[in-house]
Amino acid sequence: MGLDDAYAKAVECMSRIDPRRVSYASGVEFDNNRFIIPLFHLTYTVKLPKCDIAEMGTCAVVPKVLAILLMHYLTNADGSAITGSWINYRQLPGAKLFERRFTNLVSQPLLDLFRSDIESFREAAVGFGGQPMNGMGDAAFVFKALPRLPVACVLNIGDGEMPPSMNILFDQAAPNYLPTEDVTILCGVMLSLLRNLTKTGFRKMN
Repeated sequence: MGLDDAYAKAVECMSRIDPRRVSYASGVEFDNNRFIIPLFHLTYTVKLPKCDIAEMGTCAVVPKVLAILLMHYLTNADGSAITGSWINYRQLPGAKLFERRFTNLVSQPLLDLFRSDIESFREAAVGFGGQPMNGMGDAAFVFKALPRLPVACVLNIGDGEMPPSMNILFDQAAPNYLPTEDVTILCGVMLSLLRNLTKTGFRKMN
């Protein structure tokens, strides 16, 4: 399915929702006929009935792929509780179809961004609003990607025998909020934002 068709289908699905139920299930505020969706440190609005989507604080056009992601989050959310149990990308439904793309577009570039530079990773993660995780890797942080969809990054700096690695983990409830292909897009957004943050001196983002 092409991007335009996927966008049209997402809008059509949105036309059938009960906004109050979706607000409750997704953990997203619904006010003045619009959803207000935090996405990492950014905030987007989805205004009904036409699904006009905007990033708060800017006039920039929201890319269709991101608009589809936000609508998919709203229409797929079923209200499942965050479990606190972590799974990797391979454990998501149908991941075999998208795993190579995920590696090429997200996990490998994220590893390349930090490699064994654990301090740069920590600074960027804290500046990005990440919360430290104990007992995982050499440094690990969890990010609130969407209200009920956390994403964790675990850096292992490696040694003489083991190369550095970056593992991206998801709460076990993630499939109740986004299709697996959209999880790749979500993590691509994370990579882009972290990459931008490393270029701005790790200034704290609000």
